[in-house]
Amino acid sequence: MTSLLAVCSVSAHARQAVSIERIDECLVLPVAAVDNRVKATFEVTLDKAGKIKSVTVVSYEPHSEAAAEAARQLSKSVQRCWPPGVKTSPLRLTVDLSKT
Repeated sequence: MTSLLAVCSVSAHARQAVSIERIDECLVLPVAAVDNRVKATFEVTLDKAGKIKSVTVVSYEPHSEAAAEAARQLSKSVQRCWPPGVKTSPLRLTVDLSKT
């Protein structure tokens, strides 16, 4: 997997404020995600200790096999970069490269 550092927009949708700076700074963006200007939304489910149980791709654009693979790769990066101390579950997170 080839990775590229690029500017992206990461936003979280939750009842509790979530610090997403760590995710934004840590994400390794697959070249396919940047080339396809992927916008992907993930649902993150945590256990009672606040550790990630799962990261599910909820939606992605554009609708292509390359964008689907990029979204799967991004989900692994979201899991690796998840900040400690988050208790809200489930939580929706959007990575938006459509405007880069």
